[in-house]
Amino acid sequence: MNWPEADDSQIASSLLELDEARFKIFTHQVGMNSTKHLRYTVLALARVEPPVGPLLRELLAVGASFVEVHKLLSLYRKKRLELAQLQKATQECSWRALLTTRRAPVDWVNRPVWIFPADKRNRRLEGLNPAIAEVLIQRYSEPGGLVVDPMAGQGTVVQKALELGRKAWGSDIAGDGRLVQKMEIAGLVDALGEEVADLLVLHPPTFSWFARNVFDPRIHEHPETDYTNWLSRHLECALPVLKPRGRLVLIVRPEHKPRRFIRHQGLVRWAFVAPLELLLSEQDLEPLHYHLAVSEDGEEDWSIFVGLKP
Repeated sequence: MNWPEADDSQIASSLLELDEARFKIFTHQVGMNSTKHLRYTVLALARVEPPVGPLLRELLAVGASFVEVHKLLSLYRKKRLELAQLQKATQECSWRALLTTRRAPVDWVNRPVWIFPADKRNRRLEGLNPAIAEVLIQRYSEPGGLVVDPMAGQGTVVQKALELGRKAWGSDIAGDGRLVQKMEIAGLVDALGEEVADLLVLHPPTFSWFARNVFDPRIHEHPETDYTNWLSRHLECALPVLKPRGRLVLIVRPEHKPRRFIRHQGLVRWAFVAPLELLLSEQDLEPLHYHLAVSEDGEEDWSIFVGLKP
């Protein structure tokens, strides 16, 4: 361009002033096929001012992709990434850790709806998000208290309780015998005794799982009723281990749309369930709180009921 003293930002601005035909010619001259990529990705990044711009361009030079760099820029502009974090990541070539470790706002648990960091691995397992487990244990138990989770799955609640200075006990029908004991919930009282837990966490399988794995349309007609009764039996097995004035946390995933999966006498039955109200109305529990937790990417949400045992 015969402009040796110009910096990246000035050159980018000049190129963006070209008319569409000349800009297309220039794009092909530099070996690129997409004018949009050059205009909105490459040149847009070249115009980012110090101190962030040079850091991002340095990351490109050491192997970061344009997608990764623009995500980092977005996090920085939303004030979810500090300049010092970006500088350190540039020095250590550890920028991917800033993208994989998503951080929710520091006050997310004080908001009407909890917006928690997404964890796709736990989502695939229908497991409880570790951030949700942590805040529930902190809010509804004291250090040294016993946290019991008889539907522990991979042991997220048990692990978090131990990390937070609580005693913890977990079991599951598919337990590994180490962190999580292999046991049916019906054996909970025999294993622990009555009125020993300060916090009882129940995170039962979702309605969708129940419909696929437990419900038999040849025997029953109403999956929503069967699911509620199924949960009620589990709750009756677990509640005796909870101390008087102890807390129960019941976590379920609501269904947002009907699911077509049952054909009965030539008709397709649509199933839709919201089991909490019916289930808990039958139990002698004092309602304390109701939380709605939603993942940052909007792909996961949980209804959380907290009750007090008289």
